Amino acid sequence: MSLRCAMMSLVIAACGGKNSASDSTVGDDRPSTEPETSLDTADDTSEPPGAGGLQVTFLDHDSWREVDECERTCISARITVDGVPQSGVSVDLWVENDCIGVDLIPNVDGEVMACSAALPTGNWSVVAVVSGEEHSVQEETTIDVRGFGYVDGVPRPTGGGLPYIPHFVRAAENPVLAPGSDGSFDSVGTLLPSVVATEDGWIMWYAGTQDVDYAVGVASSSDGLSWHRSTAPALPPDGEEGSWKRYATNAPMVVQDGAGWRVYYSGRAAETREITIGMASGINADAVSNHPENPVFSWTESEVSWAGHAVAHPAIIHHPDGHWEMWYSTGLHKLGYAYSLDGVGWKRLCRNPVFAGTTGLSWEAHQVKAVDVVFHDGWYLMAYTGGVRGSFQIGWAMSRDGLRWERAAAPVFGPNVVPGTWESTAITGPALVVDGDVLRMWYGGTGLTGSAIGLATAALPTSFGESL
Repeated sequence: MSLRCAMMSLVIAACGGKNSASDSTVGDDRPSTEPETSLDTADDTSEPPGAGGLQVTFLDHDSWREVDECERTCISARITVDGVPQSGVSVDLWVENDCIGVDLIPNVDGEVMACSAALPTGNWSVVAVVSGEEHSVQEETTIDVRGFGYVDGVPRPTGGGLPYIPHFVRAAENPVLAPGSDGSFDSVGTLLPSVVATEDGWIMWYAGTQDVDYAVGVASSSDGLSWHRSTAPALPPDGEEGSWKRYATNAPMVVQDGAGWRVYYSGRAAETREITIGMASGINADAVSNHPENPVFSWTESEVSWAGHAVAHPAIIHHPDGHWEMWYSTGLHKLGYAYSLDGVGWKRLCRNPVFAGTTGLSWEAHQVKAVDVVFHDGWYLMAYTGGVRGSFQIGWAMSRDGLRWERAAAPVFGPNVVPGTWESTAITGPALVVDGDVLRMWYGGTGLTGSAIGLATAALPTSFGESL
């Protein structure tokens, strides 16, 4: 850092500048966005603009005055004296107290540019400090950093808190979907339900197993308690070498898409990892065909450090304005987030993971996975699986923007305390449905002899301004 940058760092910090204005990896390759010119003169840290005839003009301000928090920002300025470009000066460009461009020498047009990596949401000051042989001048403007998805019109309401924690009560009819008959694909266990209401009742997609690996099946019900299913899986693994779903299919998520339906689900290409997410669609909620370009969402090298070689258990919302949101589990038991304009091509949050297990002696044991998210009264409601294998429980969190979550300190639903029951060991894979003033949650339970699916319900306010 130049001496001038060091001195300016002290001055800006004394004036209340924010710490770590950016990830500040200059040259990051994310694209920028758009909008409007506003030049504010500097305070009293140097001579006023125009000293010695030096003038600073920020260029293309419309393209970076308002930006998405996951877009990089490139700032450019032109240095002139009486309108004549100047190249014999030195320029430092700042975002708050981060010097993103040090000792920049203008080109023949008097222009300099430096780029800042993605910035957190909020208003950030931008300062250009120009030093000539006899005089210096600085010019200031601002950047308004908006929430992830701003570039595509995805809304991000502000606020937060935890206005509601459900109290779930088990259905007396549990388990509502026990393992299937001998010889069926789900004869040993059923888990990971996803449930939707239709004109004729309810449709459940779920994972079943007759040994070790899982396959995706479908069932129907008139009341959500008594279910009818096939002995064969609806979306099975194909066993083909090189296929994205060679060994197993798992963790389905059924979502309405206009007049039709989509089912997103996990597929495993290797014996122990290489898990990706595919999609199938159809007119009816219980009959779908695979997308021709599966998988539609895969793990990436940039995420391996926190996600491993797996993305799975998609929780997906399709909003009335057309955009899609997905929260996905990973091989290292943290949650990622992405959104899409068509449900096929996805943009990942640059600050993933969006949700991770708490540290210390938390019941989550640093691990969260297998979530479901619904949107109700302007809030995202999340039920998630936490803990270690063999003792999973269900946690609860809420968010206004789907990115910043407030969680309950204790699990909201755990194993049945009666030893030896079908759900006495662990609870996992919640499926939430808002049904009027009732929040329904289907879930997987495991005991000494296998796994099955149960139902629990909780009272739900129509507005979180009300008290239960």
